[in-house]
Amino acid sequence: MGKLMLFEISFDPSKAVFIAGTIVRGTVKLELRDAMKMRAVRMTCLGRAYVHWSEVENVGHRGGRQRVETVDYTADEDYFQFRFQLWPKENAPEEANSLGPGQHTFPFQLQLPTDLPPSFEGAYGYIRYWAKATIDKPWKFDHHTKRAFTVIPNLDLNQEPGVSEPIQYRGELRTGCCCLPSGRFSGSITTNRKGFVPGSEIGLLSQIENHSGSTCWAEVNLKMHITYLAGRKFKQEKKVVSTVCKEMIPRGKTYTWKEKMRIPPLPPSHLKGCKLMKSQYLLQFRVGSDARCSWDEVEFEDEIIIGTLPFTNKAPLTAVARVQPSQTTLTVAPPEKEIENSGKPSYEECVLFGRVNIKDKDDTEHTLGELIFTPLYAFYSPRTPIRRGSSCLE
Repeated sequence: MGKLMLFEISFDPSKAVFIAGTIVRGTVKLELRDAMKMRAVRMTCLGRAYVHWSEVENVGHRGGRQRVETVDYTADEDYFQFRFQLWPKENAPEEANSLGPGQHTFPFQLQLPTDLPPSFEGAYGYIRYWAKATIDKPWKFDHHTKRAFTVIPNLDLNQEPGVSEPIQYRGELRTGCCCLPSGRFSGSITTNRKGFVPGSEIGLLSQIENHSGSTCWAEVNLKMHITYLAGRKFKQEKKVVSTVCKEMIPRGKTYTWKEKMRIPPLPPSHLKGCKLMKSQYLLQFRVGSDARCSWDEVEFEDEIIIGTLPFTNKAPLTAVARVQPSQTTLTVAPPEKEIENSGKPSYEECVLFGRVNIKDKDDTEHTLGELIFTPLYAFYSPRTPIRRGSSCLE
């Protein structure tokens, strides 16, 4: 490194998580072994979305043969770009063209727009915010340091219509091969509500009626669907966030299954504010038979909303699902201690996407800093541990 011993960006707070519309504060730290000539120390802060994927497409025929080629689809949009000079100050003398040995700190701050989408790192695109400081050196390669930070907009569950209401569904299928029916099975599910924050629990209550000749199984999945857009083309990515299941439900029995599914750290629903990416969380319920000749399933999906601000009022959390007019009524009671009033969240990594390298085409071998990044999302720590699911047979 020669004269340059340290060149880094730090944020306040140190986890570098900021709410859209607030002020980003930080410091550029620079340590020199000897005096270094430079024109300036500059800072650039950017917010940008970018999508890219490739597809193999038919592009016509030549010589009686079909021609295919790989076509790239890309799109980007900028949310902000701030540029300012940290050193020298505007009123500094013209001869101030070098920094002496030792440590130097340059504080900075910027106001974030209020309508920013959340930080996001997906398989075919990202929504990313970062700061990059540059030492502008005369007649030599410039030095750069770069660090990303997380931006989270507010998605208030109290402002979302219908999210305090439960999800309810019941489906039934007959089993058997061709003209030899072997019975039927059915499944119903009820949740405590439709809106959640990371750290809260989806309360699940399901009733499986197995009147077939073999065992059945039931499964509930929380899934995330992302759609990437580039012009008139689109690309979809689907991920399973969490799964709970029950196997070997005996034949001739009615099985009542109670379960809880905790929401991990996740970006808020819809990626609102981004025109290139859209997201949706779906709760999927499936019931199937283990019979060899049965391939059909009872299947149902409905959207749930993942927010960043929990319920502050006492929203109705008790859901009632009538399985059949003549059958027992199922009731999902609220968890003993909800986390909605548990105070401020912590900020945790999203395990769905892992860590990414934020070095891009504008960076060089002289770019330093924290180039490995993963967004952090709000997580409301529960006051009580997760209880295992319970069940009973009738």
